[in-house]
Amino acid sequence: MAEMSTLPMVTAKNYFDPDIEMAYMGSTQVKNIMRCEAAELARLKGEYRYAATTAMLVGSYVDAHFEGSLDVFQAQHPELFKRDGTLKAEFSRANDIISRMEADELYSLLMSGRKQVIRTGEIAGVPFKVKIDSLLDGDTCAEIVRRFPETASVMGLCDGAIVDQKVMRDLEDVWDGEDRAYVPFWRAWGYDVEGAIYQAVEGHLWPFLLAVGTKEDEPDLQALHIRDEVLAPKLAEIEDAVPRFQAIKTGQEAPRRCEHCAYCRATRKLTRIADAEELGASYGDAED
Repeated sequence: MAEMSTLPMVTAKNYFDPDIEMAYMGSTQVKNIMRCEAAELARLKGEYRYAATTAMLVGSYVDAHFEGSLDVFQAQHPELFKRDGTLKAEFSRANDIISRMEADELYSLLMSGRKQVIRTGEIAGVPFKVKIDSLLDGDTCAEIVRRFPETASVMGLCDGAIVDQKVMRDLEDVWDGEDRAYVPFWRAWGYDVEGAIYQAVEGHLWPFLLAVGTKEDEPDLQALHIRDEVLAPKLAEIEDAVPRFQAIKTGQEAPRRCEHCAYCRATRKLTRIADAEELGASYGDAED
């Protein structure tokens, strides 16, 4: 495994370049590999691209605004606009969400830290990279507590905080097909995985916070703290898993297929005739 000193330097410009993606693990890679090892390896090798959804673009639009690169983002994504040059409804709505976020004092303070801070480090000997939406210093944390005393239990004694911004459909629980139960949206989308990785790579056990805005008719806001006692066992899971993930990236181990995702559907090759009774067990319940 390469030493950190021999790896290429990660910058804002090259953060998503293929060679950087292969050299470093990241939270998105980990979450993708957890879903389907084969699909993520194909993406890393340039053989497959996940479909870019409108929901993802809306989130990226809001992120670009807060990092001060919205003009560049709009130029790179002409699909945001209608033929008459005006924004499509979804992205006009994103501007409403941004206005709602910026009008809230606590939300604005949470997003007032250093923007898009890049850190590199190791987890279980595997090189990682992260990009933090808003990295707060101790003075800002103290100012938040001064203005909002109810935040003292989270931020009263910290020298900094890690803030990750999210744009969600709503704040409701999400159905988890694997657990066959509704779970909090932050767990369903692996934001606890992100938090554990961000803390480990940043190097401080600072509070990991989600600054969330919703796409509802009247956008809702929420500031959430994912506690260290939730992140610690998640980090242990990651430490156990990433050596295998790295071995998959380097070709030392073969990736497993999930047989449910778009990539697996598109690349499935028939090798046998299955018993029809097996289908429900393989694919889960489905409507006619």
